Amino acid sequence: MGGPAPSADRPGVHPPAGFPWWPPRPVPLPGVDSGLGLKKFRDRLPQPTIIRAWRRPAGSPIRVRAELGRVQFHADIPPAEAWTYEGGLPGPTIEVQRDRAVRIDWENGLERGGKALNLPYDVVRVPALPPLPPGQPGVNANFRAAALPGGRAADKGPGEDSYPRLDHTAELTAATVVHLHGALTDGHNDGWAHNVSLPGGVTRCTYPNRQESTTLWYHDHAMAVTRFNVFAGLSGFYIIRDEQEARLRLPSGERELFLGIADRNLESEAGAPAGTIKFTGRALYKQAGFTGSTGIKGEIPVSAPFNMVNGKIWPTKDVDACWYRLRLLNGSSSRIHRFSIHDTTDEKFTPTKDIPSTDPAFGARRKTDALVVIGTDGGLLPAPFIPQDGIVDMGPGERVDVLVDFSKYRGRTLELRNENGTALNAQPGQADASVMQFRVDDRRVLDRFRLPGVLNGEYVRYRHTDDGKLIIGDRVIDHHAHAWVAVVPPGIGGSVHPEMWELRELAEGEDPGTAEVIRVTRADGKVLTFKPAAKLFDESLTIRFSEGDWAVWNILHLGGPAHPMHIHMTEFQMLNRWQWPLGPGGSVPGFNLATASTSNPLPVPGAGRPVSPMTAGMKDTWVIQPGEWVQVLGDFTGATGSFMYHCHILDHEDHTMMRPFTVLPKSIMAFHDVHGGGHH
Repeated sequence: MGGPAPSADRPGVHPPAGFPWWPPRPVPLPGVDSGLGLKKFRDRLPQPTIIRAWRRPAGSPIRVRAELGRVQFHADIPPAEAWTYEGGLPGPTIEVQRDRAVRIDWENGLERGGKALNLPYDVVRVPALPPLPPGQPGVNANFRAAALPGGRAADKGPGEDSYPRLDHTAELTAATVVHLHGALTDGHNDGWAHNVSLPGGVTRCTYPNRQESTTLWYHDHAMAVTRFNVFAGLSGFYIIRDEQEARLRLPSGERELFLGIADRNLESEAGAPAGTIKFTGRALYKQAGFTGSTGIKGEIPVSAPFNMVNGKIWPTKDVDACWYRLRLLNGSSSRIHRFSIHDTTDEKFTPTKDIPSTDPAFGARRKTDALVVIGTDGGLLPAPFIPQDGIVDMGPGERVDVLVDFSKYRGRTLELRNENGTALNAQPGQADASVMQFRVDDRRVLDRFRLPGVLNGEYVRYRHTDDGKLIIGDRVIDHHAHAWVAVVPPGIGGSVHPEMWELRELAEGEDPGTAEVIRVTRADGKVLTFKPAAKLFDESLTIRFSEGDWAVWNILHLGGPAHPMHIHMTEFQMLNRWQWPLGPGGSVPGFNLATASTSNPLPVPGAGRPVSPMTAGMKDTWVIQPGEWVQVLGDFTGATGSFMYHCHILDHEDHTMMRPFTVLPKSIMAFHDVHGGGHH
């Protein structure tokens, strides 16, 4: 018989006759103690199953079913139920060829006994602390309690770590719609948030795959409940391959690893002895509640103490001493990761002593040249790039394609770590920095791969000239659209969540009024004045493009938390990133919360974070920091319909930070009296 022999990582597919225990369960490894109630590195890293769509007859649809599955997040806790695609967490990796269309029938099979399933975990709200003194910045959320491992819904048992359920979540049932994140496809295939299917429903989508080799991912996108459905397990990889990628002979097969990374908390039993914790095996969506200045209640977007890769908490992987390709996906609900590789071979910690990521000692073992970035959301970079200090920043929804030469670390033990808001040897109330472990074999192996100097001959850098023209390689684009979006901090009009405003530029002489007026100064000294044209998803459509348009999106972040912004339908390049200074409360000075306005025009912003080779890659998602004015440029060619853009912190997306836009043929646009956000 051909093919690789079954192993603990890849058990045999066909059970031998008479052996009902087949396939064998992997034997857990000894692991490493942690301060959070579970040992690290007990589980081997699993890889999702692969559907090679290009092997199917042309036009033959693939059926992918959302269904109830049994998962075991860690070797030392019981299995539990999760919502899955085809029983896996993540779902199957769908592999396609460039320019070969694929049809997928997305089936909602989340039912039992003919009834739609409820969520496979509980959603609880940690009560807020006493109100803050007047004028003190911040919120009265109990962040530490929300970050503690374990807890449960109050109706499951008493205890200080029992919390009330978030309203209406116990009654929520499975309604799903799939978005292929990063795909160039028409609007009716894009996973419009309102177009949910009930159990038994099937939605057929066609993906033309007219884009270069890259890492996409599919996930649920149901209106107002995306955060709950994705947390339940509904996501998976989608890989486009092409001849250009094949010619590079990048590491492949068992040396190409798909790493879907997300943070999780776990439900624990009530009544455990003091100082101990007993997990039930179920996930727990635990978020910190707070009270706004007007008494309105809100919740901090969920984040959690454990890092999970492909459905396993802190897994480990044995690797050969050679090059590997790691396809990284930040599938977290809200956590922004800063990934790096650390050599932990001889690392020892003092019990109960943590090292926060802000401590210089945290990075003492970081290998600054380990992660070689070769691709981003939308495809390969023009050349390999080693990021400064060896850290790869990734917001929710972003993908990064990296290579690691493990031959430099023969016989060593390495860790992939997150350096953002975490700690080494984390203690209860902290998020642990460990993501997963690599154990490098000490034997030399034959490795014919050599890092190429050029990766992507199709890449051209976009430029926006001072006279308003676009330069795309050797092409000059004289006519393009602009869209303007402002991200404003919480607290406006008593709101507890940040907001996203679609802006309308006022004509010269038009009275702006005194409230909700945004004025900014361009580099040439011209002052632009804006009013919000729309704030919520169901308000009037204001951004319309003709198919074939090029459009510059201007995103103005006036204060509050960082936001990973995602625009559907096409891939973009970042043109510019400027920075206004921030005041004590984290907002741009000059932006008045009381009037939601800039009393005077904001000055010309200064230089911001450099646009690195990685940031200049083809992308559809970017982390926008407070005080930044970011410009991204996209080509709206090759698809039509209604699409969405939003913050990819899923709690924000589900509340107030998602809006629609349309792309229509030019012949139809001639009948519209509003066209984009302004052309020149």
